[in-house]
Amino acid sequence: MERLWNSGGKTLCALYARANCIGFMVILGKDERLKFEEGRNNYSEAVQKAYDVSRTYHDGKWLMFEPVDTSLFDDFINLLGVKRKPNRK
Repeated sequence: MERLWNSGGKTLCALYARANCIGFMVILGKDERLKFEEGRNNYSEAVQKAYDVSRTYHDGKWLMFEPVDTSLFDDFINLLGVKRKPNRK
């Protein structure tokens, strides 16, 4: 099963589910990769490594994660922030 989340016509992320496994994927385009690289030290080693080993395609760098706990959730929120600025309150 796959579920895409969109905002402003732009796909923010995809969630994948199968037996005993969940996946979180975010695609960073050219400008988004630059933003990530500028702030890469703000991310965990696991996210930095995933970024470094991920292939870059014509539409961006595809980062796929299979989280086993909530330890990377703050990084996931920050990656989504690279894709789209949070709503102002």
